[in-house]
Amino acid sequence: MLNALNRPNGLKGKRVVVTGGGRDFGQAISVWLAREGAHVDLCARQLKSAEATCEIIQNERGVARSYQCDISDAQSVRDFSDQLLQDSKPIDILILSAAQWLEGNLSENNSDEDIISTINSGATGSMLLTKMLLPSLRQSQGADIIAMVSVCGIPNFTRSVAHPAFFAAKHAMSGFCNTISHQLSKDNIRVTGIYPPDFELNGFDEVLDDHTTMGKQMLNGRSVWESIRFVLTQPRSCHVSAIYFQGPTFEDMKQL
Repeated sequence: MLNALNRPNGLKGKRVVVTGGGRDFGQAISVWLAREGAHVDLCARQLKSAEATCEIIQNERGVARSYQCDISDAQSVRDFSDQLLQDSKPIDILILSAAQWLEGNLSENNSDEDIISTINSGATGSMLLTKMLLPSLRQSQGADIIAMVSVCGIPNFTRSVAHPAFFAAKHAMSGFCNTISHQLSKDNIRVTGIYPPDFELNGFDEVLDDHTTMGKQMLNGRSVWESIRFVLTQPRSCHVSAIYFQGPTFEDMKQL
């Protein structure tokens, strides 16, 4: 029996697609996946941002390809999907990380375009991309879909400055994940919704602090990644359908 030190790296050689890979957590998880030996196909709304992430990965001798995709635009999502499917290698992992942030209260001064774009980028685009990539995911020996939902998708949660359109998008993604998690299990595709509160991202190499009192420090992006890595490296008999994090939001921290 293999012990933890001798266990094979379950991510090495896996083909991974990451949306929103040009900045913030999408960029960080692309780098961390590449460090595990995964081959990363990542997109960003601006191609230069995606290329910048690829450069980071390639400078570390990782494997990555960059694409332009505005996840809020159906035709852009379709074009991205078509490019991905030109590669016959099955997609093993789909990370749905892209989402447009919008904050504030519902007001007559809100731009209609901002509300529509927030809904489309936070829910509709990810749903369309998942549908389009299903043929490739089904060809994998065992695929995973990881959706960055957020605590804003949890019923009755309100402690955020996010706009109601952002809440609506995240509730839609939560319902989507819950439903397809059951439906796709018969295809050996695991679906996991990730529900973090606000969290900080302090570089790719930050050492996690294990000595701070709970509730006194923001969740760290590295912790979110380690939780996702745990899910992805479990045997196929283990299907973690959701991970909920408890921790303060930025608004909570202001009151401490």
